This record gives sequence, C-alpha cells and structure tokens, in this order.
Amino acid sequence: MSKILKYPLQRIESISDYLKINVVTYEAPGLGSSGAGGGFFQLPQGSQVNGPGATDRIIGTIFLPIPEGLSDLNRANWAGSNLNSLAGAAVNTIKDVGKDLSLDNLQKDLAGTLNAAGSTLAGAASKAIAGLDDKTRAVVSGAFVGSAVNLFGANVSLNDLTARTDGVILNPNLELLFKGVDLRDFTFSFELTPRSRAESQEIKSIINTFKRRMAPKTSISNASGGSKGIFIQSPDVFNIEFRRGGAKHPFLFSMKTCALTNIQVDYAGTGAYTTYEDSTPVKMRMSLSFRELNPIYAEDYSDDLSDGVGF
Repeated sequence: MSKILKYPLQRIESISDYLKINVVTYEAPGLGSSGAGGGFFQLPQGSQVNGPGATDRIIGTIFLPIPEGLSDLNRANWAGSNLNSLAGAAVNTIKDVGKDLSLDNLQKDLAGTLNAAGSTLAGAASKAIAGLDDKTRAVVSGAFVGSAVNLFGANVSLNDLTARTDGVILNPNLELLFKGVDLRDFTFSFELTPRSRAESQEIKSIINTFKRRMAPKTSISNASGGSKGIFIQSPDVFNIEFRRGGAKHPFLFSMKTCALTNIQVDYAGTGAYTTYEDSTPVKMRMSLSFRELNPIYAEDYSDDLSDGVGF
C-alpha cells in the first residue's frame, strides 16, 4: 500500500476533525513473561494504548473524515448467580478441609492425596448433615431422592420436590456478580464521493487496502518456523485515533488496537448504479466493523481530561 492514503484529498486544517487509521503488523501476545507479578499473572500485552512497539510495525496510514452516526458503547459483564444455603454450607466445609491439602503433596502423589481428600470431605459432609434440624435434613434427603430418580430420566430438581411436598423452595440467594471482561465493537460508515480522477484512485486504494489487510496470509517466512501453506498467518491490525489538526482529538473517545472483522461497500450509494465515464461509481458507502484486541481496564483511564473522555 501507499504509505499515506487520504479521503477527501483536500488539505487538513488545524481545525479539521478527522479519523487517522494506522495499519499495523499483528504481533502475537505470547503466553506471558516474567516481571512484576511474574508468569501468567499480569495484564496481557497490548493492554496499553495501541500496544507496545506498535509504532515500529506501521505499514501505512489512512486518513478519513469523521464517520456518520459516531457513538461508542462500554459494557460491564455482570450476571445473576445463585448459591442456596445448603450449597453455601458445603462450600465452606470444603474450604475448611482444603486448608489442610498441600499442593506439594498433590503433585507428588495425586491419587493418594485425592483419595484422602475425598474421605475427609465425605466425613465432613456426614457431620454437617447430622447437625441439621429435622426439616432441613428432610430437604437434603429429598435431594438424594431426586438424584436417584433422575437416573431414570425423570429430570426432577430439588426445588420440584420441595415445592410439591412442602410448598417451599430453597432460597437461591440471587445476587448480581461480575463475570468477566468484554471486548468493544465499533462500526464506522463513510460516504465516498469521488470529485476527481485522483480522488477516484485514492478511494479505490483505500477500499483495496482495508480488504487486503483484514485478510489472513498463507505465506509464512522461514523465520516463523513453517513452510508456505502449512500455516495461516494472522491479518494486519489497526490503530485508530480521532484527531483535530495535528493533535489527538480533545473530546472524542480513544480505542485500543483493533482487528477489522467486516467491511461492506455499497457501490450504488445513490440508490441506483451510476458511474463516471471511467466506470468509477458516483457515490459509494463503506462500512467498517472493528473489534478491540484487548479489554478496557480502569487503569487505562487518566484524571487528565485534555485527551478527551477516555476509552
């Protein structure tokens, strides 16, 4: 690709808002490295803005206008979780017993340690059941009955039994709990209307570059340890930044390094297929769907708002 592609071709002024997209060679994150915290127990590489060393891997740059319908969406992955009182008591019992289990012993004699742990847990469970009141012990008994019946395909739950016999169910202790991180998606749409032969060629190069750089590669260099055709190499990725003049945009959101997951081009943007004399469509609409490679963490934000709203 050309080192720099731009639409429209007009000059970028100091008050111009635009989108800068660097095409970057993908670098595999690896399995973790030693350092503070050591081993795997650290943030994944690339959790910083655009990833470490991204500037050195830039293949080219594309300048585009601010996309239509610009918005962002941040998600927090929370979901409801149940833990009834009987299960909670069992968990506490197992935790107490587990304190006596040594990881060294588990590694040296896996079978023996697990057998000993199983016997200990069984004894603890019997003791816990013996300490229950008659009503609760009857419910636990119902649980074993339900398990036995389910061997015949009945699919009867403990709550089914207690609801039928006593009109009660176990308190599920439903609570909203954090379940993990999500990756953000962005879809940007652009209207491309070439006003000259040069701008027509530039649009063609931009579309070609996005399609080419999002595609996987079948050629693996010898340095990668493989022969051509055996492996498929990851596509290139994209560093995306909103800019105003020659600086980062003072308000709009930031993005981490993204993969281009989808590109759609409508070559009949006017509603009917219309072209210039060289067969260039009069108006096109290009939609790009990106997904960030890394999640957003609270540590990625700064108290300094001069760089915008953050991620």
